[in-house]
Amino acid sequence: MTVHRSAKVIVLLGLAAAAWGGFCLGQEATAEFRGRIFMGGGPNRPGALTTRIIVSGYTDLNDIQKLAVPLNAGDVEGFFSVFRQMKKGEMRFVGGAGLQINFNAAQERQTDKGIKIFLVGDSRSIESGVAKRVAGSALFLVVELDLNAKYEGEGKIYEDARISFTADGMIKLDSYLTTPKLIVNVRKSK
Repeated sequence: MTVHRSAKVIVLLGLAAAAWGGFCLGQEATAEFRGRIFMGGGPNRPGALTTRIIVSGYTDLNDIQKLAVPLNAGDVEGFFSVFRQMKKGEMRFVGGAGLQINFNAAQERQTDKGIKIFLVGDSRSIESGVAKRVAGSALFLVVELDLNAKYEGEGKIYEDARISFTADGMIKLDSYLTTPKLIVNVRKSK
């Protein structure tokens, strides 16, 4: 009976790994996108900035399992320690203040029209010199790119997002505190 149960567990793990592997097959090791972010303008601020979003890797099931251990134990500091060690990409502003935002988690999902890419990093303002309010819970900066089959589309930047991880290892955007900033004319760089 123990042998059958162990075999079932191995088969289920193999199926989960195959399903995860099938999900990740279309993902390139490195991809770069460009887009324009509307900042609102003002006396000393540009109205829009060009941004480069670089995806250098994707969060896999192993990464999710590493994050789940401290999270399930209630160790928030341990979770953030593991989270910050993961490097999955970055966002840089072209011709701007030289701001760079690092992403510690990234996932790509198929949609009816193409793909959605989720990039997650520490919560922060994307505007240089703007202080962030502390809301008292774990918040993240999330970039969501909604792209067609030609890797063109738009995106949103959520500076104060709450996320969770689903049972099947997916990143889920639960809520956000501030209005997201829009990224337009997103295109994959050649």
